[in-house]
Amino acid sequence: MASLRALHAFSLLARHGRAALAAEKLGVSPSALSHLMRKLESELGATLVNRDGRGLTLTEEGQRLALSLGDAFDRIEEAVDSFRRRGRTELRISTVSTFATRWLIPRLPAFQAEQPDVELLLSASTRMVDLDRENYDCAIRLGTGNWPSVESHLLWKEHLVVAMAPALLQGKDPDAPEILKDLRLLHSASRRNDWIQWLEAAGLQHPDTNSGTVLQSRDLAIQAAIAGMGAIVIDRRFVSQELDAGHLITPDWAVVELDTGYWFVRSPARTLTRPVSAFRDWLQTAA
Repeated sequence: MASLRALHAFSLLARHGRAALAAEKLGVSPSALSHLMRKLESELGATLVNRDGRGLTLTEEGQRLALSLGDAFDRIEEAVDSFRRRGRTELRISTVSTFATRWLIPRLPAFQAEQPDVELLLSASTRMVDLDRENYDCAIRLGTGNWPSVESHLLWKEHLVVAMAPALLQGKDPDAPEILKDLRLLHSASRRNDWIQWLEAAGLQHPDTNSGTVLQSRDLAIQAAIAGMGAIVIDRRFVSQELDAGHLITPDWAVVELDTGYWFVRSPARTLTRPVSAFRDWLQTAA
């Protein structure tokens, strides 16, 4: 009988298409993965992978074996994970970083008070997780909501307002957005178009749209704004605590509504459990 570990290594290689990633998922070195492939080939008497200096790719027989294995190892992992979680109620959530740090986490104690038996496992990522294949019960996604094969519930549409430290407005007319030309603009690396959209909607121009100070994330851009380094455009919900504390102010200038928003999503192929249903309902109430 073929080694289950070698078969698992083969299934990971077939799924991910890259030996380095398959080895990482298995927790071994690429050379150990290659050794497992040779072991499996020896046990089955067939050449399963090509070794042509460009990595490991499946031969025709390898593709046939991968098709036969299907998602067997996924189902084994899910069964083992379900067994491990017996007696506990877990809610595994994937979300985007800004939503997690600036909105969700400060409010999660309220959800935990309502659902004290639910153990939360929260992961923040910039990539879009596969809710059918990955071990998440639900996710929060940013976009327009037109994702195939998922159930989506809009939490809110994004907007942009200008925010800055109060000191930057001292001695200036707060009713005149033209004063922006004398301020440095702060950009988030992943949202370089936000200032362009706001300025166009407000009918203004600024030399910092293609330069200015660039921060890696919106969270860092918010901290830079608090420090007085310049002005940001941001969804007001993400700076509510800073506004309440007086660390930032939002002048009564244009509010630009965006087409994108934050959505609760889940796979309809998975059973709608009580924790998932409760989290969805709570999110829609809290949003």
